Amino acid sequence: MKCHLLRASALALSVAMGGTAQASDPIQLKLGGYMEYWAAGASQGDGYASPVNSFDIQGDSQIYFMGKTILDNGLEVGARVQTSAGSDYNAQFIQRSYGWVSGAYGKVIFGKYRDVVWLTHNYAPEASHLDSGLGGSDFYQILPTGDGVAALDPNEKPTNYANKLLYITPKVYGFQLGASFTPSNNRSGDDASAVSETIVKDAKWDQAWAAALSYGGTIGGVGVNASVGYDYINGNRDTGTPGDVHNIQTSAVLSYQGFSVGGGFNRMVAPSDSFYASKDGRAWEAGLGYTEGPYMVSLAYVNSTTRGNLADYPISVHAHDEVDFYRMGARYNLGPGVDLWGALAYLDSESHTGKKADGNEGAIGGAIGLRLDF
Repeated sequence: MKCHLLRASALALSVAMGGTAQASDPIQLKLGGYMEYWAAGASQGDGYASPVNSFDIQGDSQIYFMGKTILDNGLEVGARVQTSAGSDYNAQFIQRSYGWVSGAYGKVIFGKYRDVVWLTHNYAPEASHLDSGLGGSDFYQILPTGDGVAALDPNEKPTNYANKLLYITPKVYGFQLGASFTPSNNRSGDDASAVSETIVKDAKWDQAWAAALSYGGTIGGVGVNASVGYDYINGNRDTGTPGDVHNIQTSAVLSYQGFSVGGGFNRMVAPSDSFYASKDGRAWEAGLGYTEGPYMVSLAYVNSTTRGNLADYPISVHAHDEVDFYRMGARYNLGPGVDLWGALAYLDSESHTGKKADGNEGAIGGAIGLRLDF
C-alpha cells in the first residue's frame, strides 16, 4: 500500500508542478558511496567511569543507489537509497530512502530524510573525515562526553531520519527558502511505540515543522554560504511529554583564496515536560581551514551548555552540563577518491552533578585514517 501511495503522491506532485508526466527514459540506479577506516587512540579523563580501550580500529562505510530521469514535460524525478555497510559501530541498516520531483517551481523531497534545517546548515571547516560538531561527529566514539552529560550538537537533528515531506524553492539571487513537515513517527523512519487514532506514532512527540532560509554566492571575491533555520516540535500529550520544543540554528562559512572560516550556533528551547528537556540549552562551533593543492588543515572549537538531566532537582537550581571540545585535522589527497587524514582533539566534559565519573574531564585522543570514495 505504501508503494501505491508514493506513486500516487509523485504523480500528483508532477502534475501540479508541470503538467502530464511521461518519462522519456526509465530510472536507472547507479552505485556509489565511500569506505573509511582509522586507527584511534585515546586517554580518557580522570574518573571516567566506563571501561574503554586506549587503542581501537574504527570505521564508517556507506553504499547508495541513486537514479533519476527527465520527463517529457521537463520535470526531474529521482530516488536514492543509502545504507550503512556495517563498519564498526554502524549497524547494517537503510539510513536514507527518499524520492524527489524537481522543476521550475522548486523541488519536493519525500521519504526517510532529514529536514531543511539540516539540509541548509553550514559546518566549521574540518580537514579530517571525522565530521564537525559534537555528538554528530565520529569523534564521539573516541572521546565520549560521559553518561551523565547531555550534550547539544551545533547541528542538532531532533527528528533525525523520520519520514517527512520537504519543499525547496528555486534560488533567487543566491537566496533559497525551504520547509518540511514530519508527522509523528519513529526517528529512524518507522512508526512505532504508541497508538493515536489508527496510525501508530512515536511516543515522544507529535508533529514537527521546519523552515530555513539560506544564501550561497560570492560577494567581493569572497565565497559566502549562510543559513538560518527553525524547528517547531509538538509534544505528545497522550504519553506524558506535552512540552513543545523550539530549535533555532544559524550558520555561515566564508572562503577566500584557500582560506575558510565559519561555524554555527544552536539554541534548543525544551521545557521540563518535553522529550528533549535534558538538552535545553545552546551549542556553537567555530573553525578555520586552509587548502593548498592536495593538502588541507583545520582548527576548530565546539562548546555545549545544557540543562542536563535534572529530574531530581528543582527548577530553581541553575546547575548545567558543559562540554568544551578542541580539535585539529589534516588531509592529503593521494589521488581521485583517496584521502589520507589525521585528527587530534581535547575534550573537557563536566556534569551538573559535579562528579567526574559522570563526565569526561581532560580527555585527549586522535586518529589516522584512509578514506575511499567510489
